[in-house]
Amino acid sequence: MGEGILLGAIVIIGGLVARYMQTHPFYKFKTQKYKEQYQIKLHDALRNKFDENQAYWISRALADHLFDFGRRLYVDHHIETHEKFIPGEKMYLQEYRLETPENLCEQLVLRAVELKIPILRFQNHAKELSGLYLIPVGQLMPSVVKRIAGGDPYVTELEQMRLTQAQMAIFLAKNS
Repeated sequence: MGEGILLGAIVIIGGLVARYMQTHPFYKFKTQKYKEQYQIKLHDALRNKFDENQAYWISRALADHLFDFGRRLYVDHHIETHEKFIPGEKMYLQEYRLETPENLCEQLVLRAVELKIPILRFQNHAKELSGLYLIPVGQLMPSVVKRIAGGDPYVTELEQMRLTQAQMAIFLAKNS
């Protein structure tokens, strides 16, 4: 009898947790998996600079910044207290080589489509990331991005961003 009650309680608690996970913005989107994979790789890279706990929260803040286009989708006190590290640490993201620029570009366009990011926000974010040599834009934009359903406005923005010959050379040198 007691085992049945315990089993019932576990099923109920499991159902409540599953329902919470379905409604929490952290688990709501299909493209969340890209952000989580990036965050795990970033956490490993940051372990060399920070203690375990701090590396985890900084990696979460940076992954949120990157994959949520500089806006907050949910409230988390730990993330907010570690956002101050974003400006300094994002400068090193290209050096960590966590994701190929082509894959990151594709993932961000997929994410933008799913989150319905306003074009101006996307444009500003893409400029920032291309300036950090994290994603290819203009002539360097990967063709796979053009085939993303619903991605046409974002692809147009990426195509319209122009790079000088010097910028292209730096991008190619840093990402070869």
